Amino acid sequence: MLLSTAHRLDSGLRVRLRFPYTDDHRRVADLYARLGLPLDEMGARRLLRFDWRRRRVVCALAWIEGADVLVGLAASEPGGEPDAGLLVADEAAAPGVGDLLRRALAEQASRHVA
Repeated sequence: MLLSTAHRLDSGLRVRLRFPYTDDHRRVADLYARLGLPLDEMGARRLLRFDWRRRRVVCALAWIEGADVLVGLAASEPGGEPDAGLLVADEAAAPGVGDLLRRALAEQASRHVA
């Protein structure tokens, strides 16, 4: 299960995948700012909302310079293609994190939630 362990990228960076927390909106805003993408606080909060029946969200975090940094965020609809949803990845900080997030969404899509 991809969400239960840390993963070492080819660069050697360890990335942990998890579901979003309510207070991750600051991390999302930081990720967007690092990538030069516009996003306000309300938009960041919306990205983190999920309901297993309608939308699945996965966060990727890495320990960088003494802090837990959000290096990627992905979302998709259940039963939808992982590539058809949202994928924001800081490939400069964590090369390969986008592919890891795609695989995590595909794994989640294959699971049935009652």
